Amino acid sequence: MSEPRWIAIDDVIAINKRLLRSTSENHFLRDRSALEGAVHRPRFQAEYRDISSLSWLASCLVQSIGKAHAFEQGNKRTAWLAGRYFITVNGYWLILDAERQESLKHVIEDLIVGDHEPSLLADQLEPLLNLIRS
Repeated sequence: MSEPRWIAIDDVIAINKRLLRSTSENHFLRDRSALEGAVHRPRFQAEYRDISSLSWLASCLVQSIGKAHAFEQGNKRTAWLAGRYFITVNGYWLILDAERQESLKHVIEDLIVGDHEPSLLADQLEPLLNLIRS
């Protein structure tokens, strides 16, 4: 895989704003520095650990954003949507039916609250990645 297209901190902030717009929850960025570190973690992993797996890098992004708790509300949901956005900007999309989506929610929860490697989610995502045809 060539160098991935990395997402920006402002993209993640926009995801959280959009996510919370339709709820009674407030969008509030509590810790920009924590979010910056979280968004950059997959890039560091790619460079220093020589990891090129898109599913692993997306999972690392989900985990790091979820663990950063940079937002007042919606951290895990924002993390998951940011991971999906990262996959999309890199030319792939996920095929998810309702059952798969539900099972992934539990994996994402374990990934964020536990002490797991991103492979916990990456192994689930890998077979679901589909190349976007232009």
